[in-house]
Amino acid sequence: MRYRLPFALAEPLFQGQNLTALGRRVPPAWYNICYHKKDPLIWASITARGNKEMFDLDRLSKLRFGMSEVPKVGGQRGTYEEKLADAVVLFDDVVLMVQVKAQCGWHDPASWATEKLLEAFKQLSKTHKNLVEGHVKKLKNDFYGEIEFDPKSYPNRIGLIILAHSSEPYVAAQLAPEILTAGFPVHVFSLSDFATVASRFDTAGDLITFLELRGDVAAREVFSVQDEVGNIERMIPHVENVLRTHMSPTSPEVMQKTIKAFEEVASGKLLVSPEWRYGLTIDDMIARVHDVDPQLPWNKGKAGVSMEVARFLGWLTRERRIRLGKRIISACESGRDGKLHYFPHVQRSRGTASVYLITSQSRPDRVKTLDFLVSYAHMKYGVRQCFGVATEPIGNGRSYDFIVTKTSPPHALLEQLKTFDDPFSSEVSL
Repeated sequence: MRYRLPFALAEPLFQGQNLTALGRRVPPAWYNICYHKKDPLIWASITARGNKEMFDLDRLSKLRFGMSEVPKVGGQRGTYEEKLADAVVLFDDVVLMVQVKAQCGWHDPASWATEKLLEAFKQLSKTHKNLVEGHVKKLKNDFYGEIEFDPKSYPNRIGLIILAHSSEPYVAAQLAPEILTAGFPVHVFSLSDFATVASRFDTAGDLITFLELRGDVAAREVFSVQDEVGNIERMIPHVENVLRTHMSPTSPEVMQKTIKAFEEVASGKLLVSPEWRYGLTIDDMIARVHDVDPQLPWNKGKAGVSMEVARFLGWLTRERRIRLGKRIISACESGRDGKLHYFPHVQRSRGTASVYLITSQSRPDRVKTLDFLVSYAHMKYGVRQCFGVATEPIGNGRSYDFIVTKTSPPHALLEQLKTFDDPFSSEVSL
């Protein structure tokens, strides 16, 4: 497995100088270039109507998805029918295949777990086979309808078996050793185990990285179903060796920061931190990216843009969302002075850069400003992909304009960009 997103403080965030005269640096001629170049950019603009401020963190905290205590399982036995996995979750180049089994009635816990582990494993294996061999051509999604599925686009496949039952801790591979023969990693959790995992690793970037780490550590440590808190504690001493195997060489200081950041997340300490809620600023963007405003002319005919934006932001870990959120909210408060406030964020391990712009400009003008900043950031940092978002200062209501680059700027545009002053010339580590 690859570790593109370690729980690292290794890659600093950067803030750019707040410019009061970007118009001087970006002459009107730039606007013509923006709208006549070949389309290396895709747009989505969201208008969140209403007078309630979207960066009200107290309100957002109350809307956070939470999982209550896992209910006791009982009732009547259901009828078993052969089927594929209960869920197939696609994210970037990863596919999660999820199979859930719930105990109905009262049975010997070990016998029930053995039977259901084997059933779930067979269903996951069949799902994996159908996906890999191309038998599944399309998948349905609540937001996007039918999505084309190309197995070559999802080389990293992970199986999850979740058992909703009550029992003493046990080792899944001892009850059903067949799961060790899978050609892909399979993780077995009880429902209460998965509640712990989902609450602590509550972003796609955190969860997928955790599962990859867990899969590697499983070769060196025995994990028990119904004891994920203990499993996580047993993982931590192995994290450094696993990361050194998969990550590019790094300094001891950076490695220790990475391990400490993982421990903060894995232990649940970050979850109860008073700073946790700052990360909701990024969560709010993801939640609203599907609500594209059809009244804005640059939104016409842009299919799939929301998915690109959600995918880009989804890789941001909780710790990184917190640090970005603090900076965004500070800029939104400062932006009431009528000046431009923006900063770039570079992640070398992902090969990405992003720009966060807060301005009182009109929607058309701020779209052009964001276009320039994102194009310049793509050129300056030499990344494979660049993202940008523009929003207004703290006030009544909130709207977002998003941009994601699909390719590097064309040569002619690069030459034009070189004639402008560097808008990110005063970078400092946050």
